[in-house]
Amino acid sequence: MKKYKKISSEKNNKKVKKLLVLPKSGGIEDLFQSFKNKKNDDLIFYWIPRKFLKSIHAYYFKDESIRDYFTIKKGSKFKYNKKIYFESLIEIFSNLKRFINLDCIISFNIFYYSEKFLDKVCKKLNIKFIIMHKESTFTPAEEITARYIYQNYNDKSIASKVSVYSKSQKNILIKSKLLDDEQIVVNGCPRSDYAFKLRTIKPKDNIIVYFLIEKKRSSNLLLKKAKNNWNGLHDKTLDFLLEFAKSNPNIKLILKGKTGVHNNLLKNKKLTKNCIFINGGTGEKLLKDAKVVVAFNSTIIFEAIAANRNLLIPNFNNENKRKKRFTYRIKNSIYFCNSKLIFFKKLKYYLNLSYENKKLNNKEKVLLNYYLGNIDGKSGKRLEYFLRKSINQ
Repeated sequence: MKKYKKISSEKNNKKVKKLLVLPKSGGIEDLFQSFKNKKNDDLIFYWIPRKFLKSIHAYYFKDESIRDYFTIKKGSKFKYNKKIYFESLIEIFSNLKRFINLDCIISFNIFYYSEKFLDKVCKKLNIKFIIMHKESTFTPAEEITARYIYQNYNDKSIASKVSVYSKSQKNILIKSKLLDDEQIVVNGCPRSDYAFKLRTIKPKDNIIVYFLIEKKRSSNLLLKKAKNNWNGLHDKTLDFLLEFAKSNPNIKLILKGKTGVHNNLLKNKKLTKNCIFINGGTGEKLLKDAKVVVAFNSTIIFEAIAANRNLLIPNFNNENKRKKRFTYRIKNSIYFCNSKLIFFKKLKYYLNLSYENKKLNNKEKVLLNYYLGNIDGKSGKRLEYFLRKSINQ
């Protein structure tokens, strides 16, 4: 267990609250953004790797196939395993509470299988359990299946409080009967605050950042019957961009991959000197220098809009119409590239375009509000207030 050095704290304050974080990419950036450059004399944040809990869970459920979003199963064997796992967590966290006088545990998703029973553990030990639920960017198909999966494969949560990005995610959670209205607070996406700050910063003139398409996106939220993939779109987009980079050696192409998803996708591709592959980590920092952002079905789409960056969405097979159930609710056609010719034309146009800090228009505000719950760049401030209030209630 270690203390987060990125968040300032005052050890000598006798009334200080001690929080234990189970870090996850995206969620932890939300927390850092909320407390960045803030005076903090009443909270101390500690953390332990989530893999510890996963290992303990695997020991007790070694014969069960349990995964995120599918956290309960029927049968006496599961109930018994759940009972002894719960008792193990009680023993571990009661000792931890005595060791550091623990006040609160923070998780980043209500459906992480190894953390699912922490709400009841914390209730038993009189510790606050707060979830900063970091999911909200669902396609229409995912919104429908999410509600079904939430309700039928998971128990009702008794978490102290749950922060969500958007009203749409709050509605899904309530309709799924997993949480009550008073448990949930809409704060928006704090890490997108950084994107709003980039609006006043001019990007570099020659950088294209491509956030690699996930061929099988959100397999957790699509039932096995729903066989849908983006193989063709991924291959075309990558091939077109590598061709463009080869023909334009003056530009720099950054290919941003996701750990565990894109590790081997460039195995057989030859990259020219002006191409860089970055695997893992969050992508919002790459927006600062990006003159053009290329992305599809990724939260970075909305962060690029918030950052006032030139956005291109590959649509070479008319995905926004033919597979609209599986794509975001984006109606502004200015982002879409329906052919290689249009794609190259827009790339050249945006690379040569002078930077102008424009205000968000109404369509952009509606889009950002629906998916990120953030149209003012102040979600971090809201989350900071939410945490302090929730811990002290």
